[in-house]
Amino acid sequence: MNKSFAKTESKSLLIGSRFVLLTTSGFALAIVAALTSSSKAVLVKLIYQQAALTPLELLTLRLVLAAPLFTILAFAGKQPVRADSNGETRFSSWLLVAWLGFSGYYFASLTDFIGLTYISAGLERLVLFTYPTFVLLFESINKRALPSGKIILAVLICYLGLSLAFAHDLTLGTNLSATWKGVAWVVLSGFTFSLYYMSTNRGVYYFGVTRLTGLAGLTASLFTLIHFAISGGELTRILALTPDSWFLIAVMAIVCTVLPSLLLVKAITKIGPALTANIGALGPVITILLANVILGESMSGLQFLGMTAVIWGVSQMRPVKVKQEKDCKAVFKRKCRFDTSSNKPAHRLANQ
Repeated sequence: MNKSFAKTESKSLLIGSRFVLLTTSGFALAIVAALTSSSKAVLVKLIYQQAALTPLELLTLRLVLAAPLFTILAFAGKQPVRADSNGETRFSSWLLVAWLGFSGYYFASLTDFIGLTYISAGLERLVLFTYPTFVLLFESINKRALPSGKIILAVLICYLGLSLAFAHDLTLGTNLSATWKGVAWVVLSGFTFSLYYMSTNRGVYYFGVTRLTGLAGLTASLFTLIHFAISGGELTRILALTPDSWFLIAVMAIVCTVLPSLLLVKAITKIGPALTANIGALGPVITILLANVILGESMSGLQFLGMTAVIWGVSQMRPVKVKQEKDCKAVFKRKCRFDTSSNKPAHRLANQ
């Protein structure tokens, strides 16, 4: 009896320690991803100051320089063995890769780069940081459940803070119309990125973290090159870039693109999309500080209050919970169905 109890207790401790380790590593990955990605806006602003590049030209250079690393990741990553796929990748899975490359790496980045031509790096990061509210919206629709009153209040406070940050930029004498345009482009970027965010777990299920990151990056590079060719992009400005500009673009391509992309997807698989999004609270703080030191962007009490409200609001958001039967527990990649005839929970594998 005692041996059985000790064995059960040791097994519970082992499972608990593994869960803590998994969660801790997921948080660490999400933090590093937030730190590396938060410097992107500052680098983009620096590049715009040094070179007369269009957003599309800059995005093209960014992905072209990152393409070799994406290729390595695509071929070095191991394909997960799925019992229900017989070792073959479905056509729908490749369509999912194309969607992830289009939404997360191409379109969200392009609209963000366009927005940065109108607004400051600090405001851009705060606007983009509100994408967890879109994640929350999609989760609510998917689960057919409304968020709690506390979460709704957090969303309202989040956007109140965003309005304060918006007002800060207006006090700098910026054009109202240009500021609205910039905010609109970045909101579109955040909306698109949230769609990418919600789709990553399914892609990881079929391709794995490393391979999915590489494949999605290569797909985005293809979309960008096609856009560049169709738009009649010129190589004159690109060839005239200084070594300093090339260095900044290379740093942005590797440190602010490939690295956070890999870490972000890995973090999502460990702690989920909602918690990973919440950890990005470090991003706006780092961006605003870097923008102040490197770009000379001013800071004010209004911006600080706005930043605090946005970060607090996003940090209070949690995944939408669905009321379930007491004994019915949902597991990873499974949907829970309650058997009313036997009053016992019955699990069935979710359709992939």
